[in-house]
Amino acid sequence: MKKWFIIIGIAVLIVIIVVAAIILPPTWSKTSFEAVVQESATEQGGITSITALKITEVYGDPLCALHISESTKILDENGDKISVRDIQPEYTVKVTIKNSSVEGNPMYYPTVFEIKVIKRD
Repeated sequence: MKKWFIIIGIAVLIVIIVVAAIILPPTWSKTSFEAVVQESATEQGGITSITALKITEVYGDPLCALHISESTKILDENGDKISVRDIQPEYTVKVTIKNSSVEGNPMYYPTVFEIKVIKRD
């Protein structure tokens, strides 16, 4: 009898873990930093990007290129959606990216989840 309670308890725990893994978004692969936009959105070969200078989480050259895709959320200070064309040089932004990059000069971040304007200068 006691053995069945242990087996059922373990089974319930496994089900809870599996459901949590499916429902909760994976945040372990995300990171964020603040940056000052150096060059507004440019398009080359169908790829839109913004060049920015990191001011937090700097581990080397702070200059970086941010790939903007259709799924990238672009937000103003109030959290309202704006166009990537609305982001101008000297704006301070918070950038949320997939925790991966492509080595180069500037550092290239291929997966940008969100860019939020913090301050317009």
